[in-house]
Amino acid sequence: MSMSHLTPAAHTPPEFEHSLEVEAAEQKRWLTWFGTPALVAAVLVAIAFGTGEQWIIGPAVVAIIVDIGVLIWLTLSSDTNGVTGGPASSHH
Repeated sequence: MSMSHLTPAAHTPPEFEHSLEVEAAEQKRWLTWFGTPALVAAVLVAIAFGTGEQWIIGPAVVAIIVDIGVLIWLTLSSDTNGVTGGPASSHH
């Protein structure tokens, strides 16, 4: 029994490739912008626990507040509906 009909096509449509590029760029943008303040907060909390210095928790809290603002900005600026590969539909 041949399974050749189950293998993906050798040629991917260009609109699908463009869609994948846009999705990859969007994922990188989210990881960079949302992940950095979270990583900073995690490192600061680890330093605070490791050293016993309580004042380091303050900048960690600021990093979390910044991360919440970044999350709001990312969700408002994310174009998930535009990644269809086809022309935009007009709703007049």
